[in-house]
Amino acid sequence: MNIIDYIKKHKNEDFKQFKFTEVDNLIFSTLPYIDFTDIVPAFTGKKILLKDVAKALKDHSQRGGFLGNTYKMLQIMADSKRYGDALLYNYMNIVNDEMQFGAISIKLNDNSIFVAFAGTDTSIIGWEEDFKMAYLYPGASQKYAAIYLNKAIRLFDTKVRVGGHSKGGNLAICATMNSNFYIRKKVIAIYNNDGPGFLKEQVNSKKYKKINHKIKMFVPEQSIIGMILYHQEEYTVVKAKGFSILQHDAFNWLCDTDSFVKSKLNKRSKNLEIRITKKLEEMPTEKRLDLVKNIFDVFKNNAIKDTKDIKLKKLLQLIKSFSGLDKETKNLLLELLMIIFIK
Repeated sequence: MNIIDYIKKHKNEDFKQFKFTEVDNLIFSTLPYIDFTDIVPAFTGKKILLKDVAKALKDHSQRGGFLGNTYKMLQIMADSKRYGDALLYNYMNIVNDEMQFGAISIKLNDNSIFVAFAGTDTSIIGWEEDFKMAYLYPGASQKYAAIYLNKAIRLFDTKVRVGGHSKGGNLAICATMNSNFYIRKKVIAIYNNDGPGFLKEQVNSKKYKKINHKIKMFVPEQSIIGMILYHQEEYTVVKAKGFSILQHDAFNWLCDTDSFVKSKLNKRSKNLEIRITKKLEEMPTEKRLDLVKNIFDVFKNNAIKDTKDIKLKKLLQLIKSFSGLDKETKNLLLELLMIIFIK
């Protein structure tokens, strides 16, 4: 079963009857992809029931795919004892020339808090920010994540979980390790669901090592995004439907009664992780910066603001236009861009 089946199975059990599980983490980590603007309060001190949010969005029409399933999931959550009375608050959604950032705070009926950070949407600015992680730390969203967590967690919040899917998993780690000491002490678990890692300096830093034992990382069998950059924590591999980047979709992850169905990492994903790491070791920071700038300058110069507008022909032209890249680097870059942008 997937996360929607899980919600239906446990709809009559609240968090006091059936404790929070790793599957609940993934469910809440998908929520900030939904546009809650003007529905969920943003740092006003007010909260709104999840079932009331779902009612406000009941007539929202969204075609299928990941986002369509997320809206569908919200309606099913609303019609349950487990999730319907969860309180949503502190919703943020910022997209500007520097970053694409989203987050939401959720209070469960056992008084625990889940802070969820949004992953990358289809905006070019969001993906540019992700690629900048290859040479830049902290990026704009990473800075903002720590500010958000410090502001969102209050004095009487004693049991806090932080998580996210895709880039949101990276932000969950970043927010926690850069939060105030008394906030960091309240965090009992950090969930990274197939999110990219960090530069080597960060995973070897004292800040990272202080929270490493709290990080729970999950990746699908054919993980792509989760294999990018460096991780120090061990990851758990989840059985998933689909092929390649389609397994990044949280609705394709398989679970049972109280956990994910475990599996082994696909050889191609492991090989990609090794090749990316090797290439990062060889490429100086200045060259990484130039490469990322060149990629996204092409998109901007062609007025491409959304990844849905990227065509295969344009990608091929893009790679061919790069000078100073060896054949191995060009092939790796082309493979990565095609996997991510060409569905």
